[in-house]
Amino acid sequence: MSERPEKNGEPSALKSAGLLLAIPTLLIVSPIVGWFAGSLVDRWLGWDPWGGIVGLMLGFAAGGRETYRIYRRYQAEEERGARR
Repeated sequence: MSERPEKNGEPSALKSAGLLLAIPTLLIVSPIVGWFAGSLVDRWLGWDPWGGIVGLMLGFAAGGRETYRIYRRYQAEEERGARR
């Protein structure tokens, strides 16, 4: 799909808002998914608390990484809009 800039050449405010509103969702869902995956590893290998803890930490790391990537993408779009 092609991007449709507004008449003044800037990206749509709705698109920017949607991009930035994904951040809180990522920061909540990623650790939860990591914890559930770690719990499954706990059951499978019998590492009772450690799988969940490691999964939780990996979930936080993944959420932080995606947050950084989304923010960088937002900055790039704003920069492109400012240059036009």
